[in-house]
Amino acid sequence: MGTVVRVNQATAPDHVRGAFGVSDGPAVPVVAGSGTGWFVEDAGSTGVVLRPVSDTGLANWSARVREQLDVTGLRVAQPLRSRDGRHVVSGWRADHALSGRPEARADETIAWSARLNEALAAVERPRIVRRPAARPWSGTDLFACAEAASWDGDPEVDLAPGMEDRGTPFATHRAAALLGATGLIRLRGPVGARAGGGIVHGDLARGLLFDSGSEPALTEVVPYARPASWSAAVVAVDHLSWGTVDPGVLGRWAHLDDWPQMVLRAAVFRLAVHALHPGSRPAAMDGLQTMARAVEEYVGDTEAPPAR
Repeated sequence: MGTVVRVNQATAPDHVRGAFGVSDGPAVPVVAGSGTGWFVEDAGSTGVVLRPVSDTGLANWSARVREQLDVTGLRVAQPLRSRDGRHVVSGWRADHALSGRPEARADETIAWSARLNEALAAVERPRIVRRPAARPWSGTDLFACAEAASWDGDPEVDLAPGMEDRGTPFATHRAAALLGATGLIRLRGPVGARAGGGIVHGDLARGLLFDSGSEPALTEVVPYARPASWSAAVVAVDHLSWGTVDPGVLGRWAHLDDWPQMVLRAAVFRLAVHALHPGSRPAAMDGLQTMARAVEEYVGDTEAPPAR
């Protein structure tokens, strides 16, 4: 689902590097999905990215899926197995590095989400946490609870325990995110049966890299059992919150299934994550509030009852 490990404070241990066969050379911090990884040069290859994982089961699932995933026109980061064949060693994974970086290409990423999610429809379904049964929550629980609250829960009620567990529950920016999620949820409505619930990618805006000299590259598979249109909506709201796309992106993809409601749920999800995440930055709240206003206006306009 994601990770809340503070990876900037620790490099990959020597025994982990040795297990993956990359003992030599400096480890350079690089952006890796929603966190930070460590790039190590590797003779005979483009290098290796080591990164910590918060859920070994999901990391193993992602590695197996990426080993088999074949999407025309898309490079997929291949996992590097340890010397004894493991995908995860002491909470760390390794992938062959791919060139590229995230870019302000929201519409292109949304288009790729359709092709990727079609390919994911045939993969084995992982164990996906829905509502955490016990506290304190793990990193995987955090994202699962935020996502569940956006679909059929009450953010104000569901998120408060997690905010208390992780300290500073009333920090201004986290409280603002909770308030934003609570405000948007009043617009939530039912979705059609066609919305489905297969495995889709839930963080593609961070997981797709672009390189002018190569095809786009997928670095990770972040699974959620939701409609493909929700996956696209998460990309749209992420780019809106980063200021890398105009609000017109919402109208440009209005043909997707239950689109206004998918956009609404994606927006509440991201606000809920900000409220819960111990690494949330106050500076990110301005963009999230801008995104929330655009979503509220769009959903309110598209789903308002007809005038009499």
